[in-house]
Amino acid sequence: MDTLKSMSNNMKQSESKDGQIQALLGWNDLIYKEAKTASLITARHFERFNAQNLNYTSSSSSMDFLFSTGDQMLDGDNSWIQFNLNVAATGVNTYDFGNGSVMNLFRTAILHSRQGDEVDRIDDVGIYRANADYERAENYFITSGTAMGYGVTYDVGTSYRFQVPLCACLNIFGTGRLIPAQLISGARLQLDLAPISSKRVFAFDAAATDISYTISNAEIVVRTSRPTDETSRELEKQAAANGLEFSWPAVYSQKHNVTTQISEQVSKSVARALRLYVVPLERPANDYTDCVVVPTGVEFSNAQARAGSLYMPQYRLSQDDVFQHNLCALDKVKEPIRYSKSGAEAEGLCWITDLESHNLIHYAGQSLNNSRSLVVESTFNAPSNTDRDCHLFLTYQRVSRAFMNSIAVDS
Repeated sequence: MDTLKSMSNNMKQSESKDGQIQALLGWNDLIYKEAKTASLITARHFERFNAQNLNYTSSSSSMDFLFSTGDQMLDGDNSWIQFNLNVAATGVNTYDFGNGSVMNLFRTAILHSRQGDEVDRIDDVGIYRANADYERAENYFITSGTAMGYGVTYDVGTSYRFQVPLCACLNIFGTGRLIPAQLISGARLQLDLAPISSKRVFAFDAAATDISYTISNAEIVVRTSRPTDETSRELEKQAAANGLEFSWPAVYSQKHNVTTQISEQVSKSVARALRLYVVPLERPANDYTDCVVVPTGVEFSNAQARAGSLYMPQYRLSQDDVFQHNLCALDKVKEPIRYSKSGAEAEGLCWITDLESHNLIHYAGQSLNNSRSLVVESTFNAPSNTDRDCHLFLTYQRVSRAFMNSIAVDS
């Protein structure tokens, strides 16, 4: 009996050592054995679908795109919408999008499921995108970002082609994961057009009148992947049993009219609040000579957020503190972003707080509800006594569950 126990213990110790060695080999990329299944995908290609109308004007209400992807999965990070834009105006020669992009054209982006349920939504999406792109490196705005209109001047009366990544429209497309067919097939992307009268769409080289535009040849280009039969069966089995869970950082938006300070409660209850953007924008010029979608020359003081009894940070921020706290909130302390500190304070400094969540743990944030609300406070010292539209953008974890014939969304 003792001999058998000794043999058993020796075998367990040997198996344990083998497991440790295998783990070490794997961590050091020293396993030289090909997987039996080479891929979960049988084909990957691009597909192009026209918008529901090929042409739109400044009097149209929205652009709509249908995802006719069938049983294929969608790569949202490598898909985009594209269209030609021709701007007309009197008394001017050129225009640009101020410190924003062609996303200024859109007021709201909404993704509807094939059943008609709202899956994702961002209001004031053009303003949100310009401020969320704060974390991109400066060379993005003179390379890839030019396809969206960043930093480019255009001639009035000439048609130009623009490409806008889907991940710039809605965060559900920017997770780095393939979106399953159960969630995206038959879905509809609705882009509500912003009115020109908002004065946050175009910036002209002189005072402009009779402004209008035409959008033509609007289409969506999607990169899709067709799963193998085994992969499809497994995903369908999971969808039928418990649903396919897909999470992303959704965005809630609200706007307040302020002058020198803000003290407002974010009217949203969520399980995991991740990040808050405070974006005070000066009222634009009536002659359409500027287009401000990123704060310009704002001087913050006494900036602080509070969730229940938790203050974030524990002390109030001054102007000199905001830039470094933004880097920490974006997890960019060691990486390049759009502006230097002096450049940000002069050209594009919003205030961002990460709600004390952890950048190394996905979707670890604060819960917000009626008894634990989020309050944001800040004073704007410069320019003083200026009427502003202060936009608050709260990012939070949203989860969809895609079943065989329905989709449920939680926040």
